[in-house]
Amino acid sequence: MNFDAMMTLDVGALQHNIITVRKTAPESRIMAVVKADAYGHGLQYLWPYLARDVEGMAVARVGEAVELRQFGYQGTILVLSGFDDKDDLQAMDEYQLQTVIHQPRQVDLLTNSILKHPLTIWLKIETGMHRLGLEPAEVDAAYHQVKAHPQVANVILMTHFSSSENNDTAVTQKQINAFQRITTAYSESCSLSNSAGILAFPEARRQWVRPGLMMYGGSPFTPAEKKPALQPVMRLTAPIKAIRTLQAGDAVGYGGIFVAKENMTIAVVGIGYGDGYPRLLPNGTPVWLNGRIAGIVGRVSMDSVIIDISHHDAVEVGQRAVLWGPELPVETVAEYAKTDPRELLCKMGLHRVQRKIIGDSNGTNDR
Repeated sequence: MNFDAMMTLDVGALQHNIITVRKTAPESRIMAVVKADAYGHGLQYLWPYLARDVEGMAVARVGEAVELRQFGYQGTILVLSGFDDKDDLQAMDEYQLQTVIHQPRQVDLLTNSILKHPLTIWLKIETGMHRLGLEPAEVDAAYHQVKAHPQVANVILMTHFSSSENNDTAVTQKQINAFQRITTAYSESCSLSNSAGILAFPEARRQWVRPGLMMYGGSPFTPAEKKPALQPVMRLTAPIKAIRTLQAGDAVGYGGIFVAKENMTIAVVGIGYGDGYPRLLPNGTPVWLNGRIAGIVGRVSMDSVIIDISHHDAVEVGQRAVLWGPELPVETVAEYAKTDPRELLCKMGLHRVQRKIIGDSNGTNDR
């Protein structure tokens, strides 16, 4: 019997979500965003399945790209933050990576570098995010300077949406209009859409789309009821470690932040903030057990969380509770945590949760 927290990764769901991207943006190529260890799912486990179905993978940093190459992926890799110095640029040349350029300093570094291999540049344009991107007045000079480099084989123009998941579409529409105005003079492929952009803004589905959260089955929209026809790739479970009865007036866990108002039955679940499950989740946060919801009581500990099973039948030590997955959307837990589902998913990749692959046509694999 496995008494560890377990992340079950459904690669059939991953394929379903990629198909959903294809159907939504049939004219676009897919640059799958796999930064932060594939949003915490484990890039070393998912990359072979992604490689069959997408045209490229995007990471945040050069080190992530090198690691992906070392896993064995030989396809297109885009580094979203670009290069910081000549060492980064030489690594990109050695591993034949594509890079984003988002500031003039990077253009100058490229101009003064000698490369061995053809390089594809993604010029990132500031349209309203105010984070990384060339200012509109900088674009033309950067574009022509990059195009003049003898080893630049291709230039793609891109931007990033700041608010495409919001109900108010005016901000995103303003960004789309700004991008169109700035790039109208250039006949290059373009990329605007993240997950929310793919789903909500048809006019922004250009030659490349960059799905992140939706590829893993999460919805970029709130509330969770707005979730499109996606399937969660991650199912996070943990075993029941112990069952005990409380008397009215008994306090539970560190700090005694929950006190039983009546006699009740609780179960200790073997997952905690040491596994990436948020410590500050409030009382009442849902956990799925035996076909129904059980609410958290008391403070989440490093290795365990306590749930109220007073109204559950036939709970036994060793049974597995679902912290999120097909039965309980991660978006719902994120609302209780007052955070974004991406944060919850990403934290899982930093800790000790075991992984298991299901849905592979070649059979289920434990990794």
